[in-house]
Amino acid sequence: MTGLEIAWGAVGQDASRLQGHSEDYEAAVQRLKERGNGASAWGDVGLIGMFASAYAECSQFGVEALSGLSEVISGTGDGLRTAARNASEADAASMYGTT
Repeated sequence: MTGLEIAWGAVGQDASRLQGHSEDYEAAVQRLKERGNGASAWGDVGLIGMFASAYAECSQFGVEALSGLSEVISGTGDGLRTAARNASEADAASMYGTT
């Protein structure tokens, strides 16, 4: 024994929770996308129009970055699920002397 033990069943459960969090997070980001960038509320008059355009671009960039985080959360859950399954299969194989 190395002193490090991992409860693979708990890891699998946490992987499922991460998937749920990913779905909730993506739904929140979708609501942001649907809401739009909000720049149109300022109108298109002179300097405000230039500011609104820059704001809209930054807002769009931020929403795209947030969408990428949802994929990372989901991918982490998938990776944890795979690790738990592989460890469980390896433990079973080592107990029965199979490969």
